[in-house]
Amino acid sequence: MRVRPEQLTSILSKNLASCFWVTGDEPLQCIELAEQIRQTAKKAGYTQRDVLTVNAGFNWASLLQMAVIPSLFAEQKIIELQMPSGKPGREGSAALIDYFERQPKDTLLLITSGKVASSALKSRWVQCIDATGVIIQVWPLEGEQLLSWVAKRLKSKGFDTQMDVVKLLALRAEGNLLALAQDIEKLYVMYEPGLLKREQVETWVVDNSRYDVFKLVDAMLLGKVLRSMKILNNLQHSGVAVQIVIWAIVKELRLLIELKLAGDHVNLRARVYREQRIWDKRKGLLEHTLQRIDMPFLEQAILLAGVADRQGKGLATGDEWETILQLCLSFSEKEKINFKLLS
Repeated sequence: MRVRPEQLTSILSKNLASCFWVTGDEPLQCIELAEQIRQTAKKAGYTQRDVLTVNAGFNWASLLQMAVIPSLFAEQKIIELQMPSGKPGREGSAALIDYFERQPKDTLLLITSGKVASSALKSRWVQCIDATGVIIQVWPLEGEQLLSWVAKRLKSKGFDTQMDVVKLLALRAEGNLLALAQDIEKLYVMYEPGLLKREQVETWVVDNSRYDVFKLVDAMLLGKVLRSMKILNNLQHSGVAVQIVIWAIVKELRLLIELKLAGDHVNLRARVYREQRIWDKRKGLLEHTLQRIDMPFLEQAILLAGVADRQGKGLATGDEWETILQLCLSFSEKEKINFKLLS
């Protein structure tokens, strides 16, 4: 059965199929749809989750092996097959067909993949999913669908909005759902639930063609001094609230701390990445950063971010923007943070 993304909630409320395939080239939608399926399955008793990632050296026999091995911790389990290319190849196609012919009991198969060509949808393994499971094809949102998505997202944060506000947000992000979600998070941090006015959006949401806080975070992690200084200066003179900048930096620092705590445990790190919805492109940057810094450094950085927050609220002396700059540059200079600021 093939359904549209907006139909998934209704489908899940009626029946939990034995297989779901989420495919498309719009990352945020795919991630959130897959998470919705996981949470529904968990509530239905599927408490164990095993993840398989298809790469060049992937052993397709492991799919059926994992399916038939009894679970040690739960009667029902989810097997998540991450297939970025959406192309299982000859061996993978045969393995998937074999899987569906056997249909392991008490097992839910969740396949996630990038966009696939229309010709691939005629493959036998796809027809097997079509016959017994649910296929959700994700497409970039445009027009009324995009406006509806923005309005729903704002409502989930407790905002009552006017259509001109919804259109303004959609226009500024140019259909980039990740950027839109980030903008709405910024507004959620700054404003109380209730009516969201156009003036508030114009004040706090910076056009994505300009530097923004997330580009500052990337420049900080990369240790790029001049770029960090330039972006931070742009943010300061563009009227961006300092609390937004601090929030973005602290969010990244906490993620790095979680990854440090996971240590060399591959499964723990993978779980952090999944829970925090980190794209594959960002994993390399984070891993490289973790090799250059240690836990004491991160703990000091969190403390310095706290200093900047208190300065921004008038509860501590000093300039909050200078403190943020020192924090950003410390990733490059590898110098110890000045604890005189922490007293």
